[in-house]
Parts: sequence; structure tokens; C-alpha cells
Amino acid sequence: MSLTDSIAQAIATMEGFFKPGTISQRQNNPGNLRSWGNRPVVGGYAVFDSAQDGWTALNKQITLNIGRGLNLYEFFAGKPGVYGGYSPSADSNDPKGYAVFVASRVGIDPSTPLNTIPANFGGAPNPPKS
Repeated sequence: MSLTDSIAQAIATMEGFFKPGTISQRQNNPGNLRSWGNRPVVGGYAVFDSAQDGWTALNKQITLNIGRGLNLYEFFAGKPGVYGGYSPSADSNDPKGYAVFVASRVGIDPSTPLNTIPANFGGAPNPPKS
């Protein structure tokens, strides 16, 4: 599994996508992206036409953040002048906890810049979806 796919799977797990009835699942939005292009927003999260469309958007966001040279702490908390954060504390999130969760699922150190990890990084095998 690629680095991008591994991070996407971990984010989707954290966001509850694999649990029936969650906002993430109902809105075909495995990453609970707040907005995406011209997609409608319901309850603060973008709504996608299909789960595949939601996965595509999540993978694009991850790819952008890898290209920004962010580590997982910066990915979720933000980096001034570069990126506002995927899950910033200003939105009552726990970005450090999110970064540690994703890092443990992917099998990387959360302080490692993502653009220094090979795209085909095997990482830790993903545990069963919870």
C-alpha cells in the first residue's frame, strides 16, 4: 500500500468512515473534509456523490500535504504560512493525538517530513478497520 493510501486509511478510521451511520459514511467523505471545490457542505462537511469521489478528494489532499513537506504534526495542526491544518486545535480538535494515531497506523515517526518517505513505503500492516 502506498504512503498516501496508508495515511488515507488511517484518517478514514479516525473519522469513523468504517462505522455504519457516521457523518463520514453518510456523506461519502472518508476524511470528513470540511469543503472541497463546489461540493455541497452539510453539517460542516463536504458531501460527495460516491465514496470513490470522497477517497479521491482525500488522496488529493494528502498528496498536497506531502508536497508541502509537512510532517504529521504539521499536517494535522498546521504550519504557519504554509497550511492551516487538517484538524487544528482551533476547531476543538487534538491534532497531536491525531498525528500520533495516524503515525502508529502507518508505521512512521510523526515528526518525519512526509516528502522524505518513499511513496511506495510499505509501513506497518494496517490493522483491521475499527
